[in-house]
Amino acid sequence: MKKLFALTVLGTLCFASCAQKEEKREEFKEEHSVIEKRNAGVDSATFNDEGQVEDSLSVK
Repeated sequence: MKKLFALTVLGTLCFASCAQKEEKREEFKEEHSVIEKRNAGVDSATFNDEGQVEDSLSVK
């Protein structure tokens, strides 16, 4: 009977832990998608090279 009780307690703790991880995973997904949406147009800034200075130490 003690073994059954111990297994029940351990099972409950494991289930509660997994449920918390799933909630955190969902929060991470929501935050991550917001960051991607916010940075959607930033990639085009790398193609603009007006402010870039040519490297004077490079060998041609």
